[in-house]
Amino acid sequence: MISSSNDTPAQSQSVAIIQSPPLWGVTIKVDRPLKYITIMHGGAIDGIELEYAKNDAETTKFSHGTSSRTNLLNRSTVTLGDKENIVAVSGLHGSSMWGVRVLQLSFAICDTSTGKMRVAGPFGLGLSDSTPQPFHITANGSFVALGGFATNTDLSLGQLYLAGKDGGLYGLTFIDIAYPSV
Repeated sequence: MISSSNDTPAQSQSVAIIQSPPLWGVTIKVDRPLKYITIMHGGAIDGIELEYAKNDAETTKFSHGTSSRTNLLNRSTVTLGDKENIVAVSGLHGSSMWGVRVLQLSFAICDTSTGKMRVAGPFGLGLSDSTPQPFHITANGSFVALGGFATNTDLSLGQLYLAGKDGGLYGLTFIDIAYPSV
């Protein structure tokens, strides 16, 4: 499942209180909200962890799906620079031996001071038992939060599958902020 929503802040606003799932009532900086994204991946995306800037001195972390505490997966961290924002997310989703999953992720990142773009990813092998479906979500400005439809766990999808249990990351949701034109 892939979904998105957006808010339009006042142009002088530097923080926002997120009033939609998965971050009900969390205050984050809107000029550079995401600091790090850690992706746990193998044949599919097992989980994501995000670190947000609450203000100039504090951060907060959210985990969706398999946490970084497992040592049985590839773990990749995307670090966002002081002037970088995620402007698009793409990947593959579909049916797999673990159920319907996000199978692969990539992030398009813009440096707002230079206009240069970079792509982080792809993460995940995109393993599917049918033809995986591509998705591409573009922000109407920049993404300020990513969330997951997930069962949080410290086990990989492979461990869960062998134990006959469910868990991990099933889908993503995105919150973007559109800046009004002047």
